Amino acid sequence: MLFMTTIAFLVVVYDFGFYTSPSWNRFTESFYPFIFLLFFLTYFFRILFFRQLRTNNWRRYFDYFIGIILFLTSDLGIFDPVYLIEKFPWLRFFETALFYHTLIIFIFSLEISKGTLNLYKIRFNPSLLYAGSFFFLILLGAGLLMLPRSSTVETDLVDAVFTATSAVCVTGLIVVDTATHFTPLGQSVILLLFQLGGLGVMIFTSFFGFFFMGAPSFQNQIFLKDFVNEARMGKIFRTLYKILGFAFLVEITGAAIVYIFQSQPHLGLQTNVWNAVFHSVSAFCNAGFSVFTDGMNDIQNGTYQNFHLHLVIAIMVVLGGIGFPVILNYFTWMKNRFNDNFRKLLRKRSAHRFPHLINVNTRIVSITTIILIVGGTISFWWFERNNLLNGMSFYGAFVTSFFGAVTPRTAGFNTIDTSAMVVPTVLITIFLMWVGASPSSCGGGIKTSTLALAVSNIVSMARGKTRIELFGRHIADENIRRAFAIIILSVLIIGLGVFLLSITDGDLGMKNIVFECFSAFSTVGLSLGITAELSDSGKIIISCLMFIGRIGTLTIVVAFFRKLRSYQYQYPKETIYIN
Repeated sequence: MLFMTTIAFLVVVYDFGFYTSPSWNRFTESFYPFIFLLFFLTYFFRILFFRQLRTNNWRRYFDYFIGIILFLTSDLGIFDPVYLIEKFPWLRFFETALFYHTLIIFIFSLEISKGTLNLYKIRFNPSLLYAGSFFFLILLGAGLLMLPRSSTVETDLVDAVFTATSAVCVTGLIVVDTATHFTPLGQSVILLLFQLGGLGVMIFTSFFGFFFMGAPSFQNQIFLKDFVNEARMGKIFRTLYKILGFAFLVEITGAAIVYIFQSQPHLGLQTNVWNAVFHSVSAFCNAGFSVFTDGMNDIQNGTYQNFHLHLVIAIMVVLGGIGFPVILNYFTWMKNRFNDNFRKLLRKRSAHRFPHLINVNTRIVSITTIILIVGGTISFWWFERNNLLNGMSFYGAFVTSFFGAVTPRTAGFNTIDTSAMVVPTVLITIFLMWVGASPSSCGGGIKTSTLALAVSNIVSMARGKTRIELFGRHIADENIRRAFAIIILSVLIIGLGVFLLSITDGDLGMKNIVFECFSAFSTVGLSLGITAELSDSGKIIISCLMFIGRIGTLTIVVAFFRKLRSYQYQYPKETIYIN
C-alpha cells in the first residue's frame, strides 16, 4: 500500500505541479479510477485478514468508510455516473481533480504515518532519526518549490533548498520575495513546511499513526518520550493530542484576530482569509515568513504601523516560543485549581485535593522569558527613541519596542527597517537571537533554560556553593554539563559560519555577516539586508547553519555517536588549574 500510494502521490505532484499536455490528461482520467480500485482491494483484504481491523472500535468504521469512498471512486462500471450526477448534482465533486488529489494525499500521509511507527522497531539512534526527518522534509520541500506552477519564474536548486531549509527550520530568511516569486501553490508548500517543521515532523507522523492504528506499543512509547518530553509512558499519546490541539487552537484563533485587524476590502474574502491563516501559522511557528513584500512593515497591505496587528503577532510568537511543557504545566495547574475550587464550592474539598504544582522547569523558563522580554523592550525603546521610534505615539513606541524584543527570539518578523537600527540595538538583538526561545518549542537558539542554568552556575560558584539549587530543588549535574556544551558548541558553529562567510562574501561587511550567522543559527530570520545578495556558497553556508540550529548542536553530535555504557568504576580525581 505504501508503494502504491507513493506512485499515486508522484502522479499527483506531476499533475498539479507541471503544465500538462492533453495526452497526460487522458492518462490521468484512467489512472485515478484504476489506482483507487487497487486501494479499495487492499483495504478489503486488510479488513478481511487482519484481526485488529475487525475489532469493535471506531477505527474499524473509519476503515470501512475509506473503503466505501474508494469503492465509489473506482471505475467498476456498476453504477451509471451520468444518471447519478443528474439526480444528485453534488456528486460531481467526487469526479473532480481536487477530490482525487486530496484523497490520494490523505491516504499517502496516512500510510507514511503508519510506516513511521515501523521505523521505531529498527534500532535507530533517536537523534539520527530526528535529524533525518528534517533533512528528508527539506529535500521534499525543495523539490515541490521547483515545480513550474510553484513560482512565477523558474526557481534554481540553491534558492529552492535555501527556502525549504528556512521554512522547515522555521527561520524566515529569504533570498526571493515570497509574495511575488511564489504562486499560491508555492506559498502553500512553504506554509506546510514551516507547520511541519515548527511542531516537528515526528510529532505529526506519530500522532496520525497512533490515531489510526490504535494503541501504541511499549517500544513506540519509549522511542517517542524524548520527542514530546513526556516521562510517563501511558500519557505520550495524550501529550501529543494536547500539543497539536493547543497549536491548532492558537493558530485558528490567531487567524481570526489577524483577519479582523489586517483584512483589506479591495483584496477580497479569499485573499484576506489566506493572508490571515498564513501569518497566524507563521507567527505561532516562529517562522517569520510573510506573503507581503515588506512583511509587517508593508504600507500597501495595511501592516505598516498597524500596532494592534503587531501586538497580536508578538503574543502568538511568545506562545509558540514558550515551550509546550510549560504550556501543559500551566494547563494542568489551572485545571487542578479549577477542580479544587469547584469541589470546595460543593463542600467536598476534604475528600478530594488536587496538587497545584508549577515545576522548576516552568518557573525557570517563565522568569527568564519575562526578564528577556522586559529588558529587551526597555533597551529597544531607550536606544531607538530618537531614531526609529521618533514621532510615534506612546502606544506605537511601546508595541514597536515590545515587538523588537520578541521577534529576535526566533520569530523573524520585522515592523521596522532593521538595517537602520543603531549599533547598541543591533548588539542587543544579536544577544536575544543567540538565546532564542524555550526548550520543546517552535523556536531555536541555545534556549532560555540553558542561559538560566549557566548564569545560576556562575552565581553558585561566586557564593562558594558546590551545586546549583533553585526553588528548593537540586539541579542535576548532567543538566549543567549539557548547558555549557550547548553554549560552547553554538559559539564554535557560529564562529565557523562567520569565518566561512567572510571568505565567500566578505564584501558584505563583517557586522552584516555576524548578524546573519546569529540569525541563521538561532532560526530567527532577521537580516540587515544581505540575504538576497549572498553568493551560492554563502547560501549553502547559511542553510547549514539553519539546519544545525534547528536540530540542535548537541543533538547532531549525539546522532553520530552511540551512547556509551555506564561503567561501574571511577578513576581517581585530579585537579586542573583553571586560573
